[in-house]
Amino acid sequence: MMSPKVQVLPLSYLCLKVVSNQLIYALSDEEGKYYEVVEKYFLAATYEVLQDLLKIILNSVNLDASIRYACLEVLLREDVKKLDTGIFPQFYYRKILETIAYKGKRLQQLNMKGVWVRDYPEQLCKMIRRLKHLKTLTIPHMADDSIIDEVLNLKKLTMLDICGEACYTVGGIRKLKSDTLRVLDIGNFGKIDLCQEEISGYELVAQIIEQLPNLISIRTYSYTGSALWLIYNKNPKYRSKLMYLHDTRTTLETMDSIIKLCPDLESIHLDTPESGVMEKLSQLRKLNSLKLIKPSLDEVINYLKVSGTQLQVLKLNHNKKFSLDLSQICLLVPNLQTVECFQMKLTFTNLNTYSMALQNVELLYCDMSDHVVRYILTNAPFLKRMVVGCVINMTDGDIFRLCAECNFQNLEELWFSCARCLTATSVELLMGHCPNLRVIGQLNGWDMHQDELDYLRAIIAATNTDLTLLPVGNFL
Repeated sequence: MMSPKVQVLPLSYLCLKVVSNQLIYALSDEEGKYYEVVEKYFLAATYEVLQDLLKIILNSVNLDASIRYACLEVLLREDVKKLDTGIFPQFYYRKILETIAYKGKRLQQLNMKGVWVRDYPEQLCKMIRRLKHLKTLTIPHMADDSIIDEVLNLKKLTMLDICGEACYTVGGIRKLKSDTLRVLDIGNFGKIDLCQEEISGYELVAQIIEQLPNLISIRTYSYTGSALWLIYNKNPKYRSKLMYLHDTRTTLETMDSIIKLCPDLESIHLDTPESGVMEKLSQLRKLNSLKLIKPSLDEVINYLKVSGTQLQVLKLNHNKKFSLDLSQICLLVPNLQTVECFQMKLTFTNLNTYSMALQNVELLYCDMSDHVVRYILTNAPFLKRMVVGCVINMTDGDIFRLCAECNFQNLEELWFSCARCLTATSVELLMGHCPNLRVIGQLNGWDMHQDELDYLRAIIAATNTDLTLLPVGNFL
């Protein structure tokens, strides 16, 4: 066995690369001599081809901005439905807004994360006004009251990202009403208030929730539970369609409100919940994903004893006071697919515990022994991805024994950030033993030198092996 071979790229992708390279070459002329020729050439192309070309070119960060903008001008046709602008310097912001407004009339998805158009509110408003078919709009840090007014006219909008530092006022955001909006990114993680004004926290979010009856997710805001508590006290019969929420310092009363108002909740993120909150979580019958910060580990275990079978994702952060036994987690959560631990104290005591559903493991800045890593690797036969961001002292001999004991048939990614006792020998062992391994990292935390890495990469290239050794840039 060996890491998988590089598969022949689809003909469609190869054609896109060839065409994009020719397009870049044709439009690299500063005088624009070939603009009309290129536009005529693409008249017969489908909008899917244009979308794919735009995606490749606009996300090529090493390509000069003038060429990328020229490609945007030529390729953005009225029937294109998806556009991600990528990153541009300030000089192009106004031009990009004008080009999208003029040529992107039927866009359904627009992501402008890479351009800071906050300083061009009039042009941004004009653009949004013309894009009447938008379903997804991503403009973080950019929205003001005038932009909210324009967003209200998007009758098909289902996802809106206006998170980050707000330019809108309380009065402006209170206008946000929609029967179609399902996902809203708003506010900042850890901040109660949405706006610069003092009173723009729970009450404002509560009003937003009531005005968006089909909302299933509020992302980036960390106090949604408190907003629901206000709604519950005003109208106990209210029911939301929320499937995800994030709350901080959750009280028992807040948890009761969440349970009553959100019967469809599937994923919840609780930061420093009050004692007793975990027990109430069992009343959320559809919950399958749970993230906890600074939880009581005893309460976590008691909850898992009752409701562990329904969980598929478990993320635990910031509690090194007591040890968490991962073998017990595996027993109590038989359907667990993803487990993430950040700044936790971990053990693995029951060596005969197997996790037959586990696919993704992340252990970052945790206090634990190498045994925890070994037992997870050996006791999770369907593991696909393992990330260990802690100091481990495993040796090449340990890796050899692991390969002798397990076939790692499904392992695709293995990341050891600080493993100073592992050398190039372990890389060779893994790439020769794991049939689906495609990524090994971070090798700058191993006992390796650049010449060894170059040698391994030469072998990978010569054998047409689909394996990436990270980091790709400067190694040591």
